[in-house]
Amino acid sequence: MRKILILGGSSFSGSSFANFMLYKKYFVLSTYRQKKNILYQPHLSNENLKYLQNIHVDLNNDVNKLIKIIKKFKPSYIVDFASLCMVNESWENPEVYLNINLKNKSILINKIKNFSFIKKYIYISTPEVFGSNEKKVKENYKLYNPNTPYAISKLSFEMLLKSYGKSFNFPYIICRFSNFFGIGQPNYRLIPKVVLSILTKKKFPLQGNGNSKRSFIETDDFSNGIYLAIKKGKIKSSYHFSTNKFYTIKDVIKKICKIKKYNYKKLIKLNKDRTGKDKIYKLNCKKTIKDLGWKPKNNFNISLKKIVLFYENNLNTLKKLKTKYLDKKLNKLFF
Repeated sequence: MRKILILGGSSFSGSSFANFMLYKKYFVLSTYRQKKNILYQPHLSNENLKYLQNIHVDLNNDVNKLIKIIKKFKPSYIVDFASLCMVNESWENPEVYLNINLKNKSILINKIKNFSFIKKYIYISTPEVFGSNEKKVKENYKLYNPNTPYAISKLSFEMLLKSYGKSFNFPYIICRFSNFFGIGQPNYRLIPKVVLSILTKKKFPLQGNGNSKRSFIETDDFSNGIYLAIKKGKIKSSYHFSTNKFYTIKDVIKKICKIKKYNYKKLIKLNKDRTGKDKIYKLNCKKTIKDLGWKPKNNFNISLKKIVLFYENNLNTLKKLKTKYLDKKLNKLFF
């Protein structure tokens, strides 16, 4: 049975990928640090669920416990989602982001560097390591320009993996993704936050003028990209996953307003832009397409309609949901 260890399996991205791999008939061992915050994930049959095992491990305190689990489980593949990813909040406690996203995981890498059963360690990184860029950045581009403590912590771990690759032949692969979204995304993220603001008749706090641009990938395309990196990815390579379509934050809000027939001006209230916010990330995916054969299949507009429909049908359930790890102010945004 093919075995895969997912670090950060209770995150939106991690749990989405776990579900995807269960359908591929992998045995999935998924770690979680805090109470699961996922609002919804696609239904799994009992046949698939028998391949899933969740393990409560806090990488900040339980590295030795995790090492024992890895030795016993002997996964062929490790996919690492385990990062703090709140960009603006990284300015408030930069040392926490550096500890969790770099320092604590450096201990893990050092302990597993010689485990021969690990065929690939897939690290989920971010285009924010390059900063804002108007021209498409190739997968092997080495001119980095991170603008936030979060981006710095992600880049630092990339550099650490590369050094272990050179010195110990550690089998890392780095995957950088455009903004990924889908049903089940935490409600403080852009798309669900806009939808919930409309449904609950709350104002949406638009940072700056809403003119920064982003490319969006739905969870199935995101998960398939990682799966292809496992199947076909070359060791010590970096891969980029993005569409060729870019939308301003304002564009996305207006699209959702159009679906709901809601007045855009009535919805938004202007807030100051966040510190160090990048205008646009453009990723060149030619190497990814050549090596992996990956391309996004989902249509952004259709996906938005599905998400709006989901929140319409599940609003009462979402109102009752409480996530302990989130700041109380975030929970009060809508409910």
